[in-house]
Amino acid sequence: MTMNAEIDHSTDRQEDTVERLIALVESGSDEEIRESLASVHPADVAEFLDPIDSREIRNKIFGLLATDAAPAVLRLVSPGAREAIVGELSVERLQQILAALETDDAADLLASVPSERAQSVLAGLSGPLSARIQQLLRYPPDTAGGLMQTEYAAVLEGATVEEAVEIVRTLAEAVSDIHNVFVVDQHFHLLGILPLGRLILARASETVDAVMDRQVISVTVNTDQEEVAQLFRKYDLLSLPVTDPRGALLGRITIDDVVDVLEEEANEDFSKLSGLGQEEPIFDKPIRAIRRRLPWLGLNLVTTSVSASVIGLFQDTIQTMAIAAAMMTIVAAQGGNAGVQTLTVMVRGLALGQVTMAHARAVLMKELAVACGNGMALGLAAGLSGYVLHRQPLLSVVLGVALLFNYLVAALVASLIPLTLHWLRADPAAASSVFVTACTDLCGFFSFLGLLTIGLRFFA
Repeated sequence: MTMNAEIDHSTDRQEDTVERLIALVESGSDEEIRESLASVHPADVAEFLDPIDSREIRNKIFGLLATDAAPAVLRLVSPGAREAIVGELSVERLQQILAALETDDAADLLASVPSERAQSVLAGLSGPLSARIQQLLRYPPDTAGGLMQTEYAAVLEGATVEEAVEIVRTLAEAVSDIHNVFVVDQHFHLLGILPLGRLILARASETVDAVMDRQVISVTVNTDQEEVAQLFRKYDLLSLPVTDPRGALLGRITIDDVVDVLEEEANEDFSKLSGLGQEEPIFDKPIRAIRRRLPWLGLNLVTTSVSASVIGLFQDTIQTMAIAAAMMTIVAAQGGNAGVQTLTVMVRGLALGQVTMAHARAVLMKELAVACGNGMALGLAAGLSGYVLHRQPLLSVVLGVALLFNYLVAALVASLIPLTLHWLRADPAAASSVFVTACTDLCGFFSFLGLLTIGLRFFA
């Protein structure tokens, strides 16, 4: 059996188990549900819980999860479902779940709990764990401090490889996924990093100072999460140490947390580009979705009304050549599509750090050159097609020129808006397609109808 076949077979078994679970929830006993849940991966249980509308059913299923599976499921469900489940948990149950999670996940979970209840939960945890979670809660969630976990493996400078290996063995249960051992001095200042593979292959009698990597890539607790993600991508990291401003080691960020950041940032940028402003959960309540979408749709209504008023200025031209009413939509639509393409490239480049203000001129010239090439090619094609269909030389020329002009406008606007926002230290993704398409609609209608009006006056 090939690997793909094995994966498909495993997926089929998992889907069958989930379907059986659905049937059991509707008619089975608690014991049958508990046994079925034990055979389902926590990620699939979380996916199963998300769309359930009934709090009673969702909380019942969660309550039947095994003790070791509940924390993983709670970490993986959507924020809305997590909030609903946590709201029904007892303080004691919540304390058990927090104790089983890594500190970064525990802090994220507790951040969604009302402050008075959170204090009650923290009071029942062990002193060291409570202190570590409270420390993480002080950092903004979109910084390295908010992403890091306080579990890590560290050894003092001068320790032997044999001693370092023994420390790793001791910490194996408490610290998951040890990729690197951090070397620190007596004041816990980070001196070097020792990859686990290099540690295992080194001679037992050697000191960690002799085999560690002194070119340390680290971040401070205040580093933005986007910069953290860029470092992981650039240096192909598995973990990244986090220090205070003075260089003292506080924690680490692992690759799984960065994957979540990349997904979060991508969803956020996509939502802003589409005019949602922020990510909208697929099973969000309708009233929340209405509040999120309504302002952008209202803004779009205003911009389209302005575009309509521009068209109204050229009523006489449209009455003289009625086919212009259909042809002008081509210019506006093509400009909008071209603008969104440029905007997507620009926002992605800025988000990944590939575009900076130093590149602004070169990027702008490149986008204008692309727009010029596309505009001439498609303007010529549209003009010839228009002439073949309608036998109107003036209309064909105006269509081609207006297309070229609107492509250039689209490239200019879609490049300058995100660059300007980046220069102002605002989120470039806030330059949503609503603004770009508004500009291209206005310029498209105005250029096409304006040129046609001039042409009819002097050449008709």
